[in-house]
Amino acid sequence: MQLPEYSSAADPNWIELQNTILNTYSEKIESCIEHSAWKMLAIVIEARHAYLVQLFSPAVPKQYRTFLKQLAELILQQDLLIQSRVEAQKNIIAQQQLSLDRGRRAVQTYSLNN
Repeated sequence: MQLPEYSSAADPNWIELQNTILNTYSEKIESCIEHSAWKMLAIVIEARHAYLVQLFSPAVPKQYRTFLKQLAELILQQDLLIQSRVEAQKNIIAQQQLSLDRGRRAVQTYSLNN
């Protein structure tokens, strides 16, 4: 995920820390999807959500609001991609399950006829 730049009034170290943390969450999410680790994906997304709630709290100083607005837009875009990838994986698994069920029925039919 390409994260937004910081404004001149914002602390670049704080911005870099947020970018690093959110990149780590993105990498973990990608890894979970890639390895079909659905339970872990739920845990990572829940942890990222808790982090974002804290990050977007009203206590954040004004100089970070532009960064946070850009960040929110990027996270929403990323979530759309995540959702589409998960849906694609879901469809693949559904097709595999259907194929498995057909195979089982074929074996049962064969067993009954012999």
